[in-house]
Amino acid sequence: MSSLARVRSLLRRVAVRRLCPPEVLAAMQRSAEADNAKREQDDRNRARVEALVRSGEPILLELGAGDRRRKGWTTIDLAADSDLCLDLSCPLPFPDNCIDGIYSSHVLEHFAYPEPLRGLLAECRRILRPGGFFSAAVPDVRPYLEGYFHPEGFDPAVRCLYRPAYHYHSAIDYVNYIAYMDGHHHHMFDEGNLTVILTQAGFDAVRMREFDPSVDLEERRHESIYALCTKPA
Repeated sequence: MSSLARVRSLLRRVAVRRLCPPEVLAAMQRSAEADNAKREQDDRNRARVEALVRSGEPILLELGAGDRRRKGWTTIDLAADSDLCLDLSCPLPFPDNCIDGIYSSHVLEHFAYPEPLRGLLAECRRILRPGGFFSAAVPDVRPYLEGYFHPEGFDPAVRCLYRPAYHYHSAIDYVNYIAYMDGHHHHMFDEGNLTVILTQAGFDAVRMREFDPSVDLEERRHESIYALCTKPA
């Protein structure tokens, strides 16, 4: 930047400070700080992805892991303490065909169908190596529907543990609990639609699976169904 351009830029900043109300200036400052923080996070994510790919080691990703850590897995979440702080509704910053496996637990239901859920699954398929696996746990809606039709056999103390989402007036609120989860849930699954959605996303050998203690959360076992599939070789 030339000296004249720097002077003009300085004059513009001075003029803005004099003419703008303090609250506008504060909002502009917060916006600039957020932009800087995002650029820094993007740089960290890019460096970590490049290091993973360069390592030549198998790459296993856990989507929406929160603060969970497991040896050999790279975690992805909006939480700043995850290995990669990423918005899963955006394209994943990995090259094609570089990931060996992807796991998600109680993540897919947070995405509306068809979009952005189909977009997320397409990204997972894109980055998986041929033969790589995609494994998912999602809420099992069946007990809540059964609770609506047979409320005498439904125990909300076991099934409705997230209190902000539970507002009981009648048995339909058992269904409302799992369907909306205080605004966090956007799509529900059973064995039929889960396998169809994964098949339509281009995965192969789609099947339901049993609880796997090596990856699945014991505390969510009673409320989950599980699926496993692969990217075509």
